[in-house]
Amino acid sequence: MVARANPLGIAFLAPTPPPVMGPSIATEIVLRGPLPTDLRIFHIDTADRRGLETLGRIDLANLWNAARTAARLVWTMLRHWPDLVYIPISQTRIGYLRDSVYLVLAWLFRRRIALHLRGAAFGDFYARSGALLRAWIRWTLRRADGVIVLGESLRAIFEPFVAADRIHVVPNGEDFPEFDGLGRDYRARDSFHVVYLGNLIPLKGVDDLLRAAPLVVARHPGTRFTFAGAWRSDGFRSWAETFARRHGLANVRFAGPVDRAAKTALLREADLFVFPSTREGHPWVIVEALAAGLPIVSCDAGCIRESVLDGRNGRLVPMRDHETLAQTINDLLSDPERLGSMALESRRHYLSRFTRSDFRHRLFEAMRGAGGTA
Repeated sequence: MVARANPLGIAFLAPTPPPVMGPSIATEIVLRGPLPTDLRIFHIDTADRRGLETLGRIDLANLWNAARTAARLVWTMLRHWPDLVYIPISQTRIGYLRDSVYLVLAWLFRRRIALHLRGAAFGDFYARSGALLRAWIRWTLRRADGVIVLGESLRAIFEPFVAADRIHVVPNGEDFPEFDGLGRDYRARDSFHVVYLGNLIPLKGVDDLLRAAPLVVARHPGTRFTFAGAWRSDGFRSWAETFARRHGLANVRFAGPVDRAAKTALLREADLFVFPSTREGHPWVIVEALAAGLPIVSCDAGCIRESVLDGRNGRLVPMRDHETLAQTINDLLSDPERLGSMALESRRHYLSRFTRSDFRHRLFEAMRGAGGTA
């Protein structure tokens, strides 16, 4: 580490809850704990309290929020003269153009810049963009002194634009003391509880798991399914509830949104966590399932493969393939010894990589690297 007379000053653009989402959860983890003595953070809250449905919308409130954030960034730079500006970046046209304004302001003030992508679809966004926007993306990314991604498998997104030694990997991580000492015994079982947590939308594979449910129940009649999360479409909710009734799935429960206490209870009661999402970065629910010591069935989206180690603590299945999903669940429920070993491996993997201290240490190291002090 490069010696400094003063702490590394960081203008930290990031949202706090509500609404509760990945970036706001991460912000709380950073701000809640003590900071290293060599870092000083000047937080600029970018949250829109109206809810997730407003994200990416072009309206006066979003324009006002962006202008206010830009003004607060300029004020912070004038008042505190931070060494580094930390900017989470969007994967949509409007969102990236907004974020690039903050980047240009930092560049004009000749401050170092750290960008943080909390998703995995930036490459697709770039490929779909027109020539002018792609040129702007390239120019702005090359102004960055560091880019942070959620997993090793996501480095390739930025390798065409940023030197490899400027790309930092920071997986999500948090402490869940409510799962400490939790053990699981799968022996002599004739009933199982399969749990899904997340928004109830097709993008998350909810329809695939629901279609798999009758095939699982046919082989393991005592299996229960709980889908916990918020509906984002009345039409999809109607389809899902109608499907469950038509197939006589009395053992399927739609629990609605759950708070931390209810979520903890679900994960403690679960035998298998299933999350067949088709588009992710590094989902917090996967980290929670690991902390709870659950075998996990998911898809190879984003960097999930770095949390769900196929064949070791769970299985990765093809996207949008409910028959293979059902077969995989059935095979695991038929092998209690394997379920038990996967449960132990999930907990071990969590403790080795995804705790709060792991997350904070890696993020602070990435900031030091972008700030030129590592």
